[in-house]
Amino acid sequence: MISFLEMLQNTKFSEWVLVSVWGYPILLTLHSIGLALLVGLLIVIDLRALGVPKMVPFVPLRRLMTIVWAAFAVNLGSGLALFVADGVKFINSTAFLLKLSSVVIGITIAVLIKRTVLDDAVRLDEAVAEAPLKAKVLAAISILMWISAIGFGRYMAYE
Repeated sequence: MISFLEMLQNTKFSEWVLVSVWGYPILLTLHSIGLALLVGLLIVIDLRALGVPKMVPFVPLRRLMTIVWAAFAVNLGSGLALFVADGVKFINSTAFLLKLSSVVIGITIAVLIKRTVLDDAVRLDEAVAEAPLKAKVLAAISILMWISAIGFGRYMAYE
C-alpha cells in the first residue's frame, strides 16, 4: 500500500499540487466550497429533522439533496487529489482516518434521513410535520459527525 502511495506521490500531478503556485490553493478552495455547501445544507436538513424550525416543510428541503450530492462530488474529487499528492503522510495520520470515518458516517446518515424523512414527506404529501424519533437521533449524530470531520480536517494541518 505504501509503495503504491509513494508511486502516486511521484507523479506529475502530485508535483503540480505540491510545488506549483496554483495547484494546492485551487484544490483547497474547491474542497472548502464543497464542504461549505455539503455540511451547511445537511445541517439545515438535520436541524429541521430535529424540529428547528417546525414551520419549514420537508418537501422543499428534499430538492437541496441535488446540491448536497454535487458538493459531495466536488469534495470527493478535490479530497482524492489532495490525498494523492501526500498519501503516505495522510494514511499514517490518525486525524485523517478519524475525519474519513466521520465523513462516511455523515454521508450514510444523510442517505438514511433522505429515505426516512424527505422521501416520506413527498410520498405522504407532507402529512408528517415532525420527523420520527429515529430521524431525530440520526440528525443529532449527523451534526456531531460533520463537526468532527471539520475539526479533524483542521487538526491534520498540525500533525
